[in-house]
Amino acid sequence: GTPITNSVTDAYVMQVYLQKGALELLDLQSFDGWISMFAEKVTDFEIDVETSGYRLATRFSKFHNLPELTAMFSSISDFHSMRSADDIPKLNGRTDTMVKRSEELTAYIKDIANRAERIRRGGVDRNVDNMLKITTDGRKAALDMRIAKPEADCNETETKAWNCAKNAAEIYKKYADKKLTQVIFCDISTPKQGFNIYDELKRLLLKMGVNENDIAYIHDAETEKSREQMFKKVRNGDIRILIGSTAKLGLGVNIQDRLVALHHIDVPWRPADMTQREGRILRQGNTNPEVFIYRYITEGSFDAYSWQLLEVKQNFIDALLAGSLAQRDGDDIEDTVLDYAEVKALAIGNPLIKERVETANELRRYITLQGMERENRKKLSVELSELPARIKNAEEAVEKFAADREYLLSQTAEYTTQERHETGSLLVEAGMNSLGAEREMYVTQYRGFDLVMPINYSMETLRVNVRHEGSYSVVIGTSVIGSVVRLDNFFKNFDEIGKKMYESRDELKKRRKFIKAELSKNIDHSAKITEMELKLKEIDDRLGVG
Repeated sequence: GTPITNSVTDAYVMQVYLQKGALELLDLQSFDGWISMFAEKVTDFEIDVETSGYRLATRFSKFHNLPELTAMFSSISDFHSMRSADDIPKLNGRTDTMVKRSEELTAYIKDIANRAERIRRGGVDRNVDNMLKITTDGRKAALDMRIAKPEADCNETETKAWNCAKNAAEIYKKYADKKLTQVIFCDISTPKQGFNIYDELKRLLLKMGVNENDIAYIHDAETEKSREQMFKKVRNGDIRILIGSTAKLGLGVNIQDRLVALHHIDVPWRPADMTQREGRILRQGNTNPEVFIYRYITEGSFDAYSWQLLEVKQNFIDALLAGSLAQRDGDDIEDTVLDYAEVKALAIGNPLIKERVETANELRRYITLQGMERENRKKLSVELSELPARIKNAEEAVEKFAADREYLLSQTAEYTTQERHETGSLLVEAGMNSLGAEREMYVTQYRGFDLVMPINYSMETLRVNVRHEGSYSVVIGTSVIGSVVRLDNFFKNFDEIGKKMYESRDELKKRRKFIKAELSKNIDHSAKITEMELKLKEIDDRLGVG
């Protein structure tokens, strides 16, 4: 599941619901207290809502104390990432298809910009026009001008629907013999009277040679039974192209068996929606070794703002769920976030803004690398300072083992059944007395070695120390005969124990050599960071947002 679906508040709500007591103990029960502990407001460059310009906006996009927050959150959840799964199909990146902005869309966006400016100046009745209405109109126009303005005159081959249908039809024909399937996601324009993307896609697919019986809308399955029947047909390849919305097709839908391609013809609001969409194809049980994901972006349209929202919202989710427990601070440096930022830049269509996004991303990468390098050098330096003592201890243990081995070979005494039974009885009795004892106790000798009972805390893991020059811990259990058998096996495999000790000593020496080599590299990204900061400032000055 995706409990953190949209913003920083989702994590707080989940914790209030499931960890109210823990939050109260830390005096974080109020949202203000929680946000001051874990988040920071950052002012950064953003595309304006009407996509005609840019502005500096302040949002919660930098996060602190991540180890503590992740540790708290992990007590009520388990984190699993599809990136680490080895039984999902391979995805070699996503294919972005740019759709040229028409003159009519250009004029429409200018009108949206004027509407937004009038609202910001005040004096516009919210019932007549508001930013939510502008947002909705902008998303519709980015998908297809005919949704925002039914009378719009569009060039058929310069629309998202045509580009999507073209790609889908090519894949349909390429994998006809295997009956591989595809899914197309569209949330904004669902089946209804008049122009809509679903019917437009179907019309174009039929025109391009796709069989009508191979196309289905998820909206046609109105009952749970009919949905399952439809999904079964997709799994069998009887339905080759399924078109649906995130709400109806994105969650709990198992159609992955033959799914080879997924198409995002519009942009969902929440990162969780994108995760759920792509979870239909990047899923266990998909028999295809490789799959394809297509995204359709209208240049210079509201798509830029939509991708930006995903970018900002993904910051916190990646920092908390995908971040390392050792990473104390986090911001928008995760792969998913950078990917969203790059798509946003594509959609803007302004080369300078695109360069700004790319430069900012590169700067963040170098800052992250520098931080990781410093943290790594600090850890390696501490480890290197501890290694001499550890190697000395390992050397002494090896020397003692060598002496004990020679001593063991000299022990030729045979033990009767009665003597073995008595030894086992003494061990079990001492083991029971060792539970909660204040100090270890001598028990007896066996094959010339002292048997010393340490302080034990459970009969299930009862141990005894076997000592001469060195000391060796042996699990003996609670059986009288079984405990002696385990001692016999210990002495029988004594050389194997020594082999591991030699290997451990040699590994410590190799580790010391490796750490010295790593510390001698002295990797420093400071010059590159300074270069990127200057370049970013220069671009911001040219954009007028510095």
